[in-house]
Amino acid sequence: MKKRELLNLIRALGIMPLDIRDNWVQVSCPLAETNHMSKQDSNPSAGFSINDNGPSTFHCFVCGTRSVESILNTYKWKKGVDLIGDYLKKEIVTEVEVGYQEKFKTKKEPIPVPNEILNKFEPIINANEYLSNRGIDLNIARQYGLLYCRHFKTAQNKIWKNAILVPIRDTDYKTYWIHFRSVDSKFFWHGKPEHFGLNMEWGKHDTFFGMEHLDITKPVVVVEGAFDVLRLKTLGLNNVIGTHGGISYKSDKLKRLTNLSVISGFDSDEPGKNFHKAIERFFNKPIRRLDWSLVGCKDPGELKNREDFLRVLDNQPRNLKFQDKWRNRI
Repeated sequence: MKKRELLNLIRALGIMPLDIRDNWVQVSCPLAETNHMSKQDSNPSAGFSINDNGPSTFHCFVCGTRSVESILNTYKWKKGVDLIGDYLKKEIVTEVEVGYQEKFKTKKEPIPVPNEILNKFEPIINANEYLSNRGIDLNIARQYGLLYCRHFKTAQNKIWKNAILVPIRDTDYKTYWIHFRSVDSKFFWHGKPEHFGLNMEWGKHDTFFGMEHLDITKPVVVVEGAFDVLRLKTLGLNNVIGTHGGISYKSDKLKRLTNLSVISGFDSDEPGKNFHKAIERFFNKPIRRLDWSLVGCKDPGELKNREDFLRVLDNQPRNLKFQDKWRNRI
């Protein structure tokens, strides 16, 4: 959906944009009243991702990723505002004779990021000082495929510089998403085909960061960010993966964990608690949880040393302690 059409749509719903960029419209979460524990979005982190060549999507760190149609259905159900018909007319490509539902739900073979894109960036050793300051071992960063972006000019003449490229790979070791984290600030962004002048789609919606290193025979700790994974890996935790964003109990990602022993390592803030509840709702049972606030941290990326890490493990209730055979691998 084009930017102007999307802006008209969300304004018609009474949703006011807080920030408008090339491919992102930031808003207060319109589903907060239903999905957020506080019933409001006091620190807005939600928004609509604009896709000129296909369905745009909605993202929220609490609610996860949803289609625009799901937002419209919620408004129709709760507030009686029905804009679905207008939306579908603009969204369907007229020369393709297929209904929107079928088009949206058709499963396509996931396409990885071409290697020639990854080859445009430098080895991660060139960002070793930044990694060291964050307590991340260089060899582990290499193992997970991190790269360094010194200076890159996009097809839209935007300049990316001094950033870490984080590849989101799957068990086949192919890269399906590329995320960038600025070295100079906490700003991050997603690398998309159009940034490289490509008319294609890539991606796989049920991936976790670190999935390629997962041992399905042992308990797995699920955290939020890639740097949380890398810090824990540096401290000796081998079986850890990151959601690289929000997650809901309906997420396709969680289906891949169905038969695994899962431990929650989400942040100790409110969104992290909501992600933990989403996992419990998905599995329909209590899930072990690591509480980073016990050592004064919001997330595992802030852990100062291995001693603090072990303190978090040792503060688990008796019936939630890790098996010795697993702890020996830490």
